[in-house]
Formats: sequence, C-alpha cells, structure tokens
Amino acid sequence: MERMTDSVFVVDVPLRWGDMDAYGHVNNVTMMRVLEEARIAVFGVPPSSGEPVEQAPKIPLFEQLESGVQALVVENWVKYRAQLAYRGLPAKVEVRIVGVKPATITVSYELFDASTGEHCVSGTTTLAFFNTNTGGLVRLTKDQRSMLEEHRAS
Repeated sequence: MERMTDSVFVVDVPLRWGDMDAYGHVNNVTMMRVLEEARIAVFGVPPSSGEPVEQAPKIPLFEQLESGVQALVVENWVKYRAQLAYRGLPAKVEVRIVGVKPATITVSYELFDASTGEHCVSGTTTLAFFNTNTGGLVRLTKDQRSMLEEHRAS
C-alpha cells in the first residue's frame, strides 16, 4: 500500500520470515532490498523487467523511458539506526525525491518499524539513465524533469 503526503510517498513493504538473520532481526543486507521494493512501488517496474504490475506507479517515470534505456543504481548510501525485528508486519518506508539532475535522480528513504514507530534505517539511492544501445548516459527530458520536480521534497 502506498500513500503520498506533501512529496512523501509512504510504502508498506512486506517482510519475510527468511529476512531474519541469526541475531533475530531483519538482516542488514535485506534492508537494501526493502528500500528497492519501496522505490519500485513509487516509480513502477522498469520496462525491461518483464510484465508490468497491475498497480499503477505513483510517478510513472520508468514507463516513459525509451526502449533500451535503463535506470541503473550508481550509488547507495545507508545508515542503520536501530534493529528491525521480524514481527509479521510490513516495514513502513517514506520515499522522497531529493535530487534531480540532467541524467540522474536521487531518492531518499526513511524506514520505520510498523509496530513501534522506531526509525530503523535512513538511505539514499542515485539512479542514472543509461542507453544500452549506445553505451552512454541519457538526459532526462524536459517533461520527465518537470514531473520529478513536481514531486521533489523541499
């Protein structure tokens, strides 16, 4: 489930029993997958990834990419603030667009324990747009930049 409030998209990302590690909390590496799932819930499934999902993305950026253009992760940053125990509840992830440049966007995340409200993870991802046919970066179109700026967190 996703909700948006003033340029903040709140995404509930289901956790799996197998996400827990030997220490009894959700594994730190798994957190990157949870953040990725939240990002996909906001932007949608990239067109090169197979069949589209039934639920429309909140920001249809990936649907607007030309054939052969991919959004590639060029940088991830994460800060672990608290352990997230597996409780059978989805993690609550706040997703914001915090940077829009000619050929990249930066997305921030704040992950919370749905049971306690504790702030467990902060992170960012920078995506670059790459043309697999030419081997070069692709600049966002004026319309794409406008759409992203409309949802950019202030």
